[in-house]
This record gives sequence, C-alpha cells and structure tokens, in this order.
Amino acid sequence: MNLTALKVIGVGLTLAVILDATIIRALLVPAIMRLAGEANWWAPAPLRRLHQRLGLTD
Repeated sequence: MNLTALKVIGVGLTLAVILDATIIRALLVPAIMRLAGEANWWAPAPLRRLHQRLGLTD
C-alpha cells in the first residue's frame, strides 16, 4: 500500500467520524426518540418488577 492510499483511508475515516458525530448523534437520534415517544423507555418484565419492588421512581 502506498502513501496516497493511506491518506485516502485516513481522510475517509475522519469524514465518517465527523458525519457520525454530527448527523447521526446530533440530529437523527433525538428526532427518532421524539417520534418513538414512550417506546424509548421500556424495561424487560423482570427488571420492571425489581424496580417496582425496590420502590425506585423515575
């Protein structure tokens, strides 16, 4: 592999990280969470029962 190929891979990885950090995490995740509403905050039945038995509240 030559130096040019390594530079292209480095630039590609940098752009991928920037896109992930800005578009995915800053825009899409909050939008999807708003659309999903209460479905975001589910718990498996055993964990929900333990939560209620210990008297923990949100």
